[in-house]
Parts: sequence; structure tokens; C-alpha cells
Amino acid sequence: MDFIRKNAIKFLEKAEESYRRNEYNFAVFFAEQSLQLFLKYHIGKKYGEFPKTHSLKTLFELTESKSLRSIYHENVDTVRELELSYVASRYMDVEYSQKAAWKCIELVKKVREVIESAP
Repeated sequence: MDFIRKNAIKFLEKAEESYRRNEYNFAVFFAEQSLQLFLKYHIGKKYGEFPKTHSLKTLFELTESKSLRSIYHENVDTVRELELSYVASRYMDVEYSQKAAWKCIELVKKVREVIESAP
């Protein structure tokens, strides 16, 4: 499962790099990919496998972690924005603001911190 964690970190790094370049659409896209992989890593570590879903809401629920569920509920709008970006950033003419991109990246960092501090 460690390869999933490594890929999650790489996507987060790409999100931050895109943010610094003012490429907010890519920053949000990469943040979504990173978040998805961090959650799948956490689930995989706990159960030995991870679900083949892209739904962040479902992944948060499957973690069965109070801390992660709390992050979800506190950031439900940002999570929804990230879920929409999974399709929108590929197939729609959508623009993300600097503030929206920053919120997405910060959310991923919070989730990573909780996951990496879990036993």
C-alpha cells in the first residue's frame, strides 16, 4: 500500500507546484487526486484493500475515522468542489480561484496529517 501513499504525496506536490504557478485548475485537480489516494491508502492499510470508487464522500465514510469524518463535515463544501473537479477539470471550461485552490490543498494537508499520525 505504500505506493499509494507515495503517489498521494506526489500529487500533493504537483498541486502545490501548480498553485505557485497560478495554475489553479491543475492545483485543484491534483489536490483531488492526492486526497483520493490518501483516503484509499488509509482504508487499504486498515482492511488490506481499498475500494474502486472515486467518491470522496464514500471514501471518508469508509475510513471509519472520527477525525477524518470530522474533517469531512467541517469542509463539506470544499470536498464537494474537489469531487466536482474530478470531472470538471477534464471536460468543462471551469476556473478555480486562488482561494479555492488554497482551501483544497490545505484540506489535503489536514487529511494527510491525520492519516500519517494514525497507528
